[in-house]
Amino acid sequence: MNTARLGKLAVLTAVTFWSLGNMIVRGTELTGPQIAFWRYLIAAIGYAIGHSLFVAPLRWADFKVAAPVGVALALEIAAFFVAIQDTTVANVTVIGALTPLLLFGVAARRFNERISFRLIASTALALVGVGAVVFGAAGNPEWNPVGDTLAVVALVFFAAYFAFGKVARETVSGITLQTHSLVAGLPVLFVVLLIDSGGVPVPGGTQWWYVLGLVALPSTGHFLIGWAHEHVSLTLLSLMTLGVPVLSVLGARVFFGETLSITQITGIAVVLAVLVFAIVETSRISPASEQP
Repeated sequence: MNTARLGKLAVLTAVTFWSLGNMIVRGTELTGPQIAFWRYLIAAIGYAIGHSLFVAPLRWADFKVAAPVGVALALEIAAFFVAIQDTTVANVTVIGALTPLLLFGVAARRFNERISFRLIASTALALVGVGAVVFGAAGNPEWNPVGDTLAVVALVFFAAYFAFGKVARETVSGITLQTHSLVAGLPVLFVVLLIDSGGVPVPGGTQWWYVLGLVALPSTGHFLIGWAHEHVSLTLLSLMTLGVPVLSVLGARVFFGETLSITQITGIAVVLAVLVFAIVETSRISPASEQP
């Protein structure tokens, strides 16, 4: 299997892990900042020890490269985790699917990726689908406009995370980026936790399984994304994340009984159709490292 296919497989695996992570966050009794901090702390310690033993000692130069990635992701996680507990999983994840819209300009200008008119038009159609999902939830008892607003905040930081990660992978390896970005993001989540909880509450009993589940799945997903940056275009990588809403909504329906209106189902179908088209349309776009 060539590296391009491996890159797509890595992204698809990450998308699946992130979707499962959304179910974990929705199911825990911990607040968003609480579970985010402990997930980050355990992952940062584990990756730092592993990197120091098997790769190389942590370096300040690598930390500076990875810091923007870590800070952007930490802020995204803090906002996203609160949002997914405050409003519907459908709304949070579909709003997050707007990431490609924020990245098209970066992909074209910074990484010389060619964005076709058909791709722009199809993404605009996906935007209509997202609107259908959001406004179709207005009568849903789980819906909360504050949660939707936080989902938009998370969207901005998520797009920044992708862009910064693509730049960082030009000079550091995937494992080095993952390790140093975790270390960089940890102080940010610590401050958020203090503001949210007024201290550092420690999870108890079975809540640790939720934390460890996030370390095992979403954190691994971020490692796979970091590796894939070198083998998949930023455009295609961001578009493939459109699969997160579909998987998350199905999970929310199965595990939490969240209802879906016809309008929402139609919107999700539109987003999924755009995803299939986008993967085909962008399959000819090579990552910057492979372009002449």
